[in-house]
Amino acid sequence: MTAVAARREPTAVAALAQRLRAAGDVLLVESPAVDPDPARDAAQLLSALVGCARDSATAGPTWLLLTAVTGAYPTADDVVGLRRALELTHDATDAELMVMDHMAATVSADGLPPVQIEILEGGVVVDVDFSAQNDKQTGIQRVTRRVCALWDADHSTTLLAWSADHNGHRRLTRRETLRVLRHGMPVEPDDHLMPEPTSLLCVPWRCTVVLTEVPPEPAAAVLAALAEFSGSDVVAIGYDAIPVTSAELRPVVDAGVFVKYLTVLKHARRIAGISASSASEFRGFSEALAAQGLPGPSVVEVMLATQIAPGTGSAPVSGLPRVLCIGSHELHKNHLAVLHCAEMLWRSGLEFELHFVGGDGWDMSDFRSRTDALRSQGRPLVDHGRLPDDDMWRLCRDASFTVFPSLHEGFGLPVSESLACGTPVITTDYGSTREIAAAGGCVLVDPRDDAALEAQMRRLLTNPEDLARLRAEARAYEPKTWSAYASELWEALVTTTVGAADEA
Repeated sequence: MTAVAARREPTAVAALAQRLRAAGDVLLVESPAVDPDPARDAAQLLSALVGCARDSATAGPTWLLLTAVTGAYPTADDVVGLRRALELTHDATDAELMVMDHMAATVSADGLPPVQIEILEGGVVVDVDFSAQNDKQTGIQRVTRRVCALWDADHSTTLLAWSADHNGHRRLTRRETLRVLRHGMPVEPDDHLMPEPTSLLCVPWRCTVVLTEVPPEPAAAVLAALAEFSGSDVVAIGYDAIPVTSAELRPVVDAGVFVKYLTVLKHARRIAGISASSASEFRGFSEALAAQGLPGPSVVEVMLATQIAPGTGSAPVSGLPRVLCIGSHELHKNHLAVLHCAEMLWRSGLEFELHFVGGDGWDMSDFRSRTDALRSQGRPLVDHGRLPDDDMWRLCRDASFTVFPSLHEGFGLPVSESLACGTPVITTDYGSTREIAAAGGCVLVDPRDDAALEAQMRRLLTNPEDLARLRAEARAYEPKTWSAYASELWEALVTTTVGAADEA
């Protein structure tokens, strides 16, 4: 830290006084006059805020008091423990001492710095932590960035990330904001400057907190307490429950991480599933919460968008039919089955190219060994890895058809994108992919039946009439725009939630 920065860093007492005054501004009918001595100012504010928390019938003031005294979001145990202690303590001084003891223990144990807070009252805040700090652009990040950019143009929102220690939210740096709202777009030279994230915590108070992506695992406990006690309504986009419903296809650690996320969602107000299949999964979870005495979140379906840039296709240079498989090489995408079927078709004498587009999965060993073996035999197989959207869509338009026999999907974006490119798809005959396929242009198969998948691939490679009919159906596909999706999502998660809160 530079000497100038050190001089600007607030002392622990001054930071405490600032945090307590910020809390007093929203909790107290009338805050005490400012005392020029930070210690005396903090003392008078603490007394008033403890009294407010003791008198309140709800846990919100206790949650905010704990946030103010420590400079960090509390856990559910912190809130419940302090409320019980305050109920059993009849002496005001003893109550204040208990709060101070909690502050000292928490700050000492967690090594918390003397941060200040900014309270965001009554607005809409969007948690975009991963998309703000990473350039990765797969399905969830694409949804987050598209939605946030459209909401930013039409509504008043505040984008937030998590502090480095995951003790609370903070505002984004300029570079992080551009990464969310203008990802992939040209930026001015000074836009590459990346100032250090501010130490100022941004605390939502009676806000709508939108989770457009799964929050970081270390933040789960305090975010769950925010959802349960703070008075803010937490709402979320529900993508899928693959880590628990298809746990055998994911790394072991994923199930534990996802269960922690569910501890947040069980106190959420609303979840918008990206398909009827996804909504059904989260609705089942919500209904099961009755066993814990919880009402569970309201779950609705807001079908995801698909919007691609216009373009035209061209015939492959080799003159061979091109089969394309889009998606990261995760086990549940079932790419090993595609490789097996392609090998059987090549052995039978059919000539075609097989192309993959997508990033690495968590276990690439079998996929790499199979692709290496097939290429060593001279098979026309290409793994492009990740590609920019325009390049991926160009390949899709050039393909005779795409193959997407995934075992489990929240939405199945490659199916919708293929249809939007006018290219037929062989895909899974259940779940969200079946929902998309109802529009036409698709052949449905049981993804666990290799013989059925091979037969349908053979059919489209050898029957030009069927392929032409499916291509005509695909070209008639009318996908939902991102603008329509963002508008429907705002209505489902924000407008409806705020309206319900106003009526309560």
